[in-house]
Amino acid sequence: MDESSLLLTEEQLKQFENLALVHTKTLLRSAVRMCGSSTEADDIVQETLLRAWKYWHTFELGSNCRAWLFRIMINLIHRRRESLANNSEHFSVDEPAISNILRFEPKLDMDEQGALAAVYRLPSEYRDIILLVLVEEFSYKETATMLNVPMGTVMSRLHRARQMVKKLLCPDTKEDIATA
Repeated sequence: MDESSLLLTEEQLKQFENLALVHTKTLLRSAVRMCGSSTEADDIVQETLLRAWKYWHTFELGSNCRAWLFRIMINLIHRRRESLANNSEHFSVDEPAISNILRFEPKLDMDEQGALAAVYRLPSEYRDIILLVLVEEFSYKETATMLNVPMGTVMSRLHRARQMVKKLLCPDTKEDIATA
């Protein structure tokens, strides 16, 4: 990284502090939810703010800084997930060395913790949508921009994510005939 790219004017520094740094706690809270690890979340938020600082000159004043920061953070998280997926080893549960490991599926309760546990069990593309739309209250359009997917994809993933959470929380309930 070029040192001159990190130098901002006094006015740009104040803008960065007033517009970007105020979202640090929100970024960290969401990163912990998306990553599942506070250590990884700290790294992601630090890298997010570093990149925001580096590219602050590209930020359009008057636009949604929070959404811009989330877009940077989500891109970093997705790159990290792809990197981990490419470097991870996969084991078959049918292998003799693995077959004696106990499988434990925690019972989910219908309280806040149970709902949160159900959300964390979703695949990341559904979990991210729920966290951005329902928890962070971004619009479908903002979420689509952050995730670089069409708005219809956000809507359909959110619908499917809600259905998955419902099944996890209430596995014994019968499917509604109208939705089947």
